[in-house]
Amino acid sequence: MSDIPSKYGQLVKFDEAISNLKSKVQIPTESYKDLLGHIHARAFTVAGATKTELLDDLYKAVLAAIENGETITDFRARFDKTVAKHGWSYNGKRGWRTQVIYQNNKNTARAAGRWQQQERIKHRRPYLLYLTAGDSRVRPQHSAWNYILLPIEHNFWHTHYPPNGWNCRCKVVSMSDADIKRMGITVTPDSALKNYQKPFTEVDPKTGEELERLPGIDLGWDYNPGLAWLGADKATGQMLAKLDHPIREVATPIFNAAINEGKDYFKSQVSTVAAKHALGKPESGTKLTLGHLHPNLFKSVLDVAPETKSTLVVIDEAMLKTAIQIIGFEQTTELMKLVQAQTNSAFNQSVLQFVANGIQITIQIDPDMNRVVEVKLVDV
Repeated sequence: MSDIPSKYGQLVKFDEAISNLKSKVQIPTESYKDLLGHIHARAFTVAGATKTELLDDLYKAVLAAIENGETITDFRARFDKTVAKHGWSYNGKRGWRTQVIYQNNKNTARAAGRWQQQERIKHRRPYLLYLTAGDSRVRPQHSAWNYILLPIEHNFWHTHYPPNGWNCRCKVVSMSDADIKRMGITVTPDSALKNYQKPFTEVDPKTGEELERLPGIDLGWDYNPGLAWLGADKATGQMLAKLDHPIREVATPIFNAAINEGKDYFKSQVSTVAAKHALGKPESGTKLTLGHLHPNLFKSVLDVAPETKSTLVVIDEAMLKTAIQIIGFEQTTELMKLVQAQTNSAFNQSVLQFVANGIQITIQIDPDMNRVVEVKLVDV
């Protein structure tokens, strides 16, 4: 299979990767299990770095390494200065610790950037091909995924987009119909994916906590860094919902600010939906993040329905199309700001309704996330 460039992982420009890292929120944690899965797409965290100043210096060291294309040797020099400055007693040996911090943050940022580029050109290259590093160090489970070929919209990429674990070196490349024909490969049938997508429960021997995992994927790595960055971040919404109200008041604006970094992407998606509607093309079912409900709005929901699980608000393609028709293109592009606003609201167990900037927004409160189900212009 010589059609794949040997250095395909180096073809991605760093611009999107740097943007991804810059949009992350710094969150001090005791253990890597404090934050798992999709929330890492919004968070920069180093296990054991519980002081804000320490975490900030580690973040700057990683960002400098990625922005300047520095080697791990350069990063280790910065790491040593940071450790000495703060007197940090970290777990593990220096070589292993620096490798984990440097490699994992670089790989996930690059993966997010690579996904954004692949989304941008999917009209020309609509398929993704899974590739391993091809040597004896590749994990057996990952070897089984080598040359899986699927459309970019397939849900397999929601959980199996690499990296799929600590120091995973797998990559995904975009493919055109011509590429596939030339290489003589075919799209992988869903029947071949069933065993890879069936979760199992693992018990933490220290805490007794039951943790859900997917075969071949390390705990907390079953997410797509780019999809979580650009799309619905359910884990963040669920985390915010569990916080005490005073802490949620502080945290929500920070996470909304991170989401708002992608407002240009959201606007481009609104344009795409408008164009598809004009051309009579079918909807894809895509959901896009609008943000997290203002803490006061969410508190009003909790006061009536304390079992509510998420602060996250999303909108699907069908509702975007309807919004464009009812409130116009420009107002639709402002929905992120409107959904995040503080305003008076009414809630009746399952539906939240409020008015922002002359637009009445109705949100269905669901178990895993909340959906905009109606918008209309009102007199104020």
